[in-house]
Amino acid sequence: MAAQSLAAGPTPAERERLAHLAADLMDWYEAPGLSVAIATKREPVYVEAFGFADKERQETLTTQHRFRIASVTKPITSAGILLLMQAGRLRLTDHVFGPNSILGDEYKTPPNRQDIERITIEHLLTHTSGGWPNDHDDPMFKNKEMNHRELINLALETEPLRCEPGYRYAYSNFGYCLLGRVIEKITNQKYDQYIISALLGPSGISDMQKQYT
Repeated sequence: MAAQSLAAGPTPAERERLAHLAADLMDWYEAPGLSVAIATKREPVYVEAFGFADKERQETLTTQHRFRIASVTKPITSAGILLLMQAGRLRLTDHVFGPNSILGDEYKTPPNRQDIERITIEHLLTHTSGGWPNDHDDPMFKNKEMNHRELINLALETEPLRCEPGYRYAYSNFGYCLLGRVIEKITNQKYDQYIISALLGPSGISDMQKQYT
């Protein structure tokens, strides 16, 4: 799509091409629906939805439907942590568990598990904590009836680290759950309250919502 046409929005031919691309993507990924937004100079010039929000009920997807953003919350969490670092309230080298750590006595380190006390903020941010990877043992997808405190205590007690912190990369949903608790500890706010006030609000984002299950 040419830059000059983008400023005025896609032409009918370009809209047709975008619709074909959307159909191809949905077919390739077996996705029931797809939403597309293109902006120039912070102004939307093309906003369209394709397919279904609920295929079984034949509910057509619209541009007003919200999508579950899943792991897109990780860069949002990272930005929240970096803001705290920028304000001097947190450092990459700060330890998460154990004596003189951020979470301190919030979660007890199991006996003979001092490796956990070596985990730092940097390890969690970079998925190098040494444990809790995104596999069949991922703590975030087990015991879904537990709250965060119960889940973290159980994971610390029953799932040992697989290697020394900082030694190996392994994508970790649980690590970012821990970063959320770090934010709550440092700010004395709920995670979503802090993210809204410190990050989303100043960025002009007003329609993102927490999903309650």
